[in-house]
Formats: sequence, C-alpha cells, structure tokens
Amino acid sequence: MTSTEAAEQLGINQARVRDLVASGRLIKLGHTGRSMIIDPASVQRVKYQGVRRGRVWAPHTAWATLSMLSGDNPEWLIPPRRSRIKTSLRDPELTARHIHSLARHKDKVKRYRTPPASIPAVAEELVTTGPTAMTDKHTAARFGLAAGGGIAEGYVAIGDADALAEHYFLAPDPAGNVVIHEIEVFHAFAAANGRPPLAAIAVDLMDSLATRERSAGERVLTELLEEFRRA
Repeated sequence: MTSTEAAEQLGINQARVRDLVASGRLIKLGHTGRSMIIDPASVQRVKYQGVRRGRVWAPHTAWATLSMLSGDNPEWLIPPRRSRIKTSLRDPELTARHIHSLARHKDKVKRYRTPPASIPAVAEELVTTGPTAMTDKHTAARFGLAAGGGIAEGYVAIGDADALAEHYFLAPDPAGNVVIHEIEVFHAFAAANGRPPLAAIAVDLMDSLATRERSAGERVLTELLEEFRRA
C-alpha cells in the first residue's frame, strides 16, 4: 500500500509514517512515482501495537519485566531496578497491549521465506517462540493453540540471523514463513530452562496477523499480569 493509505489506516500524517519507516516499525518496499510503498503486514502490526509516542523499554528492562510476569526473578538486574519494575506492573492502568508495545525493543526481528520442506530444519536452529513454541504440549495447552508446521519462529543471538539465512538460502520477505528474533539478553532464558519466558511467547503471538493467535497471546499476557498482581 502507499504511504498515504498507510497514514489513513493508522490515523497519522505523512511525517509520522516516515518516522515509523525510519524506526523500522513500518517496512518500506520501494517507490511508485513519488509515493512510498509500505508493507501492509507491518501496517497491521503497528495498528495493533498503537502509534503513540514515548519511550519504550530498553532490552534488559523488557526481558526483566517479561521474566517477572512469567514467575521468574531477574537477578541480573540490581534490586532498585527490579523494585521499579514491580511497581510499574502493579499500575492498574497498565494492560497487556501496553506491555506488548513497550517491549518491542526486546529484539530485532528479521523475516524470510523458505520452501515449506525446509521449515523443520530451520526451526531446529531456533529457541522457538510464537506459533512454533506450540510444539511443546504444555505451552500449547496454556495458549489453547495447536502446533502448526507452516512457520519457523524463534530466537538467536545478535548476528546469527544472517548466518542462518546464508546457510539455508533464506530470502528476505516481510511476509515470510521464517521469523527470527535476534537478541542480546539471554539471562531470562536460563531461568526458563533454556526457553523464552511465557510472557515473551505471548508478546510474540500478539505480533501475529492471525486473529486467533494474537487473541491467545493477549489473553495469556493478561492472565500473567493478573496473577502477578494477586501474588
């Protein structure tokens, strides 16, 4: 879609569209004449996340927050910072959608396309999240979702996505069937036995364009937030 159409869908002006493109939240596909062409899927994700300005969490804060919501203790943070996070999570105005938006700097997401037959091999290289995490029966039961083999989504260390893309001949594609999250903060994974915290899987599901997956992610993140406040 054109940048004008994207602005209309998001209820913003052209300058704000350019800002979102510069930040990477909207993906520019090219130009036609004087108009920028924007990836429609990125517009839908931004529409769901919201376009409000303001600071988002730094990666360490995002992962510490998601770890706390999942019932773990982020000991890699100094006590005063942990205390501030606990206070913020008890704010009754904080919702799952706010957390989803505030945590968007927890990783750098790269999307690729690969033949369906290559999906299982690529998935083996990742610490799975999103729909791919549903291969674990306990995770699938919590989210009420079935495992699907049509996508490989998961985490790797910073810099590893390009190496995987080269090894498996993955083609960059904003609507691709391989979603790789590059991260530099693995502390939270150690507390979760090498898996992403449950709250992180929920946040990643909320980026899905599939309504059922997105709704399941929001529901579980809301439940985790309520459980934290009751504890």
